[in-house]
Amino acid sequence: MSTSTDREAARRRFTPPPPPRTPKAAGTRRRLLDLAARLFIERGYSAVSMNDIAAAADLTKGALYGHFRSKGQLLVEVIRWKHSEREQEPDFVAALADPERGLDLMYDRAGRDIRLLDVDAAAAARHDPDIAAGLEEIHRERHAWIREAVADASDPDTVTWLIFALSLGIGMREAAGTSSPDTGRLHTALRAALDSLSEH
Repeated sequence: MSTSTDREAARRRFTPPPPPRTPKAAGTRRRLLDLAARLFIERGYSAVSMNDIAAAADLTKGALYGHFRSKGQLLVEVIRWKHSEREQEPDFVAALADPERGLDLMYDRAGRDIRLLDVDAAAAARHDPDIAAGLEEIHRERHAWIREAVADASDPDTVTWLIFALSLGIGMREAAGTSSPDTGRLHTALRAALDSLSEH
């Protein structure tokens, strides 16, 4: 891909699907997000077709496209929905109030599905500008949120970047089926790495 194409992709904005017009359509969309999330997590994004999702939802492919214009748009919306769902869980909210527990969010079991979806989305974004734009938008929102949480660090932008990189790296290891170190040792290592960037 050329540099000018890279810049063009970076400028492209993600277009979300229009909001559902009726309560029934909202219910169908929620069911589609749930089904697509399960299929993407179980099989991997590239192994799931829009036909698979339509069949699982007992809808025609045309009806599915009435909600999401592409599989890429659906993936981005699944990731956004999974983040929103996760952020409303009591354990997540409590962890945000405690920096030590907040660190565990990078590798806790409850966030595994989102990390797997992020890995698939990152790979797909290389060839799908719609996913690239959607993922960039999600990451921009999350960057601002994480940066605010680490604002007291001497280099909050680098700490935020490192948190993203470590979280995606953990997701890649999980996607490959690699076992993780003991969570206590992992927590200590992550704390040391982030503390080294936070020193004034």
